Formats: sequence, structure tokens, C-alpha cells
Amino acid sequence: MKTKGGRTPLHVAVVMRRVEVVKKLQEAKGTLDQGHPGDPSIREDFDPEVMVYVLDQMMVDAKVDVLFNTFAFDAVVEDNIVKGVAIANKSGPQIVQADVVVDATGDADIAAAAGARFVMGREVDGRAHGGALMMEVGGIDIDKLMGYLKNRPRKTDGENKKLGEEISRLCGGGGGRFDTLLSLDGKRGYFSMGGLDRSWEEVEQDRREGRFLKLPGLDDEWLQFIKEGEVPPLHGASRVIYPRAPGLNRFGLIKQGKMRYDQTNTGMHETFFDQTDEKEISEALIYMRKLDRIFIKFLNERIPGFEDAYIIRTSPMVGTRESRRIIGEYTLTAEDCANGNWFPDVIAKCGRACNVHSLTGIWGEHIWLEPKRPFDIPYRCLIPKGIDNLLVAGRSISEDYIALGAVRAQPNCMSVGEAAGTAAALSANLGVSPRELDIKILQEKLIEHGALLFLEDEEK
Repeated sequence: MKTKGGRTPLHVAVVMRRVEVVKKLQEAKGTLDQGHPGDPSIREDFDPEVMVYVLDQMMVDAKVDVLFNTFAFDAVVEDNIVKGVAIANKSGPQIVQADVVVDATGDADIAAAAGARFVMGREVDGRAHGGALMMEVGGIDIDKLMGYLKNRPRKTDGENKKLGEEISRLCGGGGGRFDTLLSLDGKRGYFSMGGLDRSWEEVEQDRREGRFLKLPGLDDEWLQFIKEGEVPPLHGASRVIYPRAPGLNRFGLIKQGKMRYDQTNTGMHETFFDQTDEKEISEALIYMRKLDRIFIKFLNERIPGFEDAYIIRTSPMVGTRESRRIIGEYTLTAEDCANGNWFPDVIAKCGRACNVHSLTGIWGEHIWLEPKRPFDIPYRCLIPKGIDNLLVAGRSISEDYIALGAVRAQPNCMSVGEAAGTAAALSANLGVSPRELDIKILQEKLIEHGALLFLEDEEK
């Protein structure tokens, strides 16, 4: 499941040796040809339509019985032992019995229905990451756009400072846009997910090489649009602020293994609501769809090169970063991630930083913790306390809200999902509960399948 509502970057952790999905995407021209087929790069953006085909074929090849358009809405539980799930689809309501159930809903829906304990948001106030609704935009004249951006009047340092202060006040509640907590001891500094600015010579070189383009932002134009009353306040923020401008910092779309510059991905990056409450989800969806239309209106009217631009499609669902997190036999912590802690029951490695956005919409609350070394995700994090025959995979495993900022990335969810599925199969075949499964047997099977659990300087 994509976590950003239409955005499709697959951050491949450096400790992963083999990513079957990425290889198949490369073969199907669903990723950018970076000159090393069969060897995933540190970040693999992909065409979601190709991903759908690849995943379908993998299910067929593995002889998996797939039920589309099906909701698992309840758990069958006896004496705290999960016996199956209740589902509903066009065939009507049904009960699916199972020796072991894996909750890969991303929201711990089945775990919650089974009575497993869980938490949501950060401890101090329950605030959680927002949801996204990105869109693909076509009909862009890249030459005209780049010509406009290159030739905008240069601002003095004083003018840039004033612009930054106004944008901060209106879109960030007065906080520092790139002011970020960088360590658990309180060190703060500059950090931007977009990376360093690129010179126009570097942008032109990126274009010749068919890479994503990091184009300058549209703060000045967007500020005027806000002042003219065209933009509603940001939904769910802790105070009245406005959405930030549609981004151009990763410009382009991958089609047929090549970069297209007449299309790009942008849209509503973050809106705050309870992502387990369907009423709140529906209200947020209506708001985000409206904002995406406002973004297009802004681009059509104010930005040369976008005069004929249009929405190709918006994400079919909310991009959810965070909801329920189970209370498991072990809770992965920010300290575990930052210190690169290892565990004897490791089932996945993670090299990603803990990326915690502002949970209120106010700038200056961002957390970015780089691990000292790749850290372990323990098997115990997948096992809910007090409930048997149930494993939880994905972003809902047992972790604190800062550790979630690392685990929620797609490759880590894939790794944890593989471990959960393997553990479920082994438990069923051996006739033991997942809690009683010998971790050595699970680790051996994962390594046999190509997982990297131990680095060269670790003892198994």
C-alpha cells in the first residue's frame, strides 16, 4: 500500500540484498532505467499502473486466492485466540477461518476488532501524521515553465527574508520551515526532504540524463493567491494556517521506463484527521479533492507552462502515514532506531531515518533522526499482547511514534510483511502459535528467501 496517496517512491534500504518487486518493475518498464537492471537503487520511483500488473502476476504465479473489493471488518475470537475474520464483498458476508491471521490492513483493523490493545498518535496530545491526496498532472509545457522560473525577477536578501516570514506566518504558524530536531539530545538544525537547491546548469544536466528535476518553489505566487482569498485554511491544523504551495521539487513522471516532463506528481501533501474514522476520512477527502482543484486553478492562471495543465487522476484513496499502533511483546523505540540497536529475534533490517512530520501543521516540529547504523525490527513487535494466532505487519506494529517515522516506509513494510507471512505459514505447518514459533527457524527461512538479517560484523 502506498503511504502518500498517489506518490510512488520506493525507498530501498541499503541493507536489502534482493527486492523481487523492484526487479519485476524494472523488467516491466515500471521504474526509471538507471543503468543497473536487477539492482535496486536507494530510491525507486515507479509507475503505479505497472505496479498493479506486477503484483497481480506475482499473486497468480504464487497461486494466491485473491478477493478484490473485499473488506475484512471483524475478527472471530475464542478465549483470546483469533480463529478467523469476517469479510464482506459482492458475494455477501462471509467468515474465513484460519490457523493464523496476519493483519496487514495498515490500520490494525483486525487486531483492534480482536481486542488487542493499541495506541494512536504521540503520547502528549494524541496528534498523529496527516493524510495525503496526491495527483498526476498532465499538459505541462516544460520549456515554458523553466523559462518562466529562470527569468523571474531576482529578489534582494531583504525581500527574500520578508517573503519567508510571510509564508511562515500564513502556512507554518510562524515556525521555521526547515528547523528540525536532529538528535534525541535536542540538537536542532536545517533539514529539507527536498534536498539542496540545484543550479540551473545542474537542472539542465538532470533533464538531459532523464532524471527528476528539482525546480524552484512557487511561494511568491502562492502567497498572493492566499491573500486574494482563493485558498481555504488547512484542514485539521492546530491553528488557522494555509496549505503550502504545490511542490515542483521532484518534477516528472515515469512512463515506459523513461522520464516525462509534460507530466508530474503534486497535490495535497498533508491534512489532519482521524484515519480510522470514516466520517472524518470522508470529510478530509472532500477537502483534499477541492484543494487539488484549487492547485490546478492556481497553476493554470498564475504559472506559465501550466496554462493547459489538467488532472490526469487523483489517488484512489487517502495516503495514510499513521493510525493505530499495537501494543506488542516489544515496542520499538526512537532510541533503538537512533542507536542502531540489534535484537536476537530480528526479522528485518531498517536503514531509514525516523522521519516525523509536524503533527499539528506548524513548522519547526519536524524530527529527522539518522540511525548510527541499520537497526533491527524484532519479531516481538509483530505479536499483540494478550491475543494469540494473530500477527500484525506494516506501519501498525508495536513502536513509538518516532520509530514509526522509519518503519512506515514501503520497503520496511514489505520486509515486515514477508516476515509475518512466513511466520504465519511456519506456525500453521508446525502446529504452533506464532508466539511459540522458534525464531531460529523463522530467521533461517527468511535468509533462505534472500532477506538480510545480519551484517558482517554481527553474530547470528
